[in-house]
Amino acid sequence: MYYMHYVEDAWAIRLLVTTVWILSTLHFSFMCHFLYYYLITNYGVPMSFLYVVWSLPASILMHAFVATAVQCFFVRQIYYLCRPQVKWWVTAPMMLSVLAGTGVGVATAILKLLNTEASVSAQISSHIGTPALIIYMLSEILIAVSLCTLLYDNDQCPTFPSTKRLLNALIIYVVNRCLLILLITIAEFATDVRQLESWTMALDFICQGLYSNTLLASLNTRQYLRAQASYTVSDLRIRTVNFAKLSKLEGHVESSEDGSRRSGKFEDVVIDITADPALRKEAEV
Repeated sequence: MYYMHYVEDAWAIRLLVTTVWILSTLHFSFMCHFLYYYLITNYGVPMSFLYVVWSLPASILMHAFVATAVQCFFVRQIYYLCRPQVKWWVTAPMMLSVLAGTGVGVATAILKLLNTEASVSAQISSHIGTPALIIYMLSEILIAVSLCTLLYDNDQCPTFPSTKRLLNALIIYVVNRCLLILLITIAEFATDVRQLESWTMALDFICQGLYSNTLLASLNTRQYLRAQASYTVSDLRIRTVNFAKLSKLEGHVESSEDGSRRSGKFEDVVIDITADPALRKEAEV
């Protein structure tokens, strides 16, 4: 759908979408291999659970890359929305948080690849994987708060009603996105602390899907939002209709009641239609 409607996008955005799509596909493939290995190939073999198959840490690695790509996209949006004086002050902490989460997530995946024993893998998750989830939650909170603040500040400026509705819709979208990812990440954090590996893997699969889908949703809804904002011109309203020199009719006019004819004189009728000057000035800006 994205490639059908947004072919005019910059090559960097199209490359980002392609990268996220490839990484999400790899993540799904690795999860399928992980399930097939334990539920089909080694069905009824309890000893197989003593070791972690390679596809599990590989899926964690893909998750880290997808989360980093999506968060960097939203940090870039914040960078362009900020005033020039505070751009780096706002985005630098978020980028450090995103990169820290990426580093910890990659380290978790590599250590699990090198240590395949289930007991060692559980220790790696508790000591390294848990801090990674905390960093991801912090990054999401910073991104959501920054976007909502910037959009709310723009909403307070005098503008057209349709633009205000657009900004309010974007704020609701940002809050919903943040809440969805935060709830799943908190649930994943709780299951990881209690060492419920099966629940942690299921929630990790859901969380990765949320990252990729929020990116595509933010890109694919632009056409709809632009259509809503295009009604701004229709906000101009006719404010006054002045009739100058009301007519004195001349000619034969037949009465509807008795059929008699009356006469009068016609004079010019001037209709003065003016738009609201304030709205006109806003439209020119």
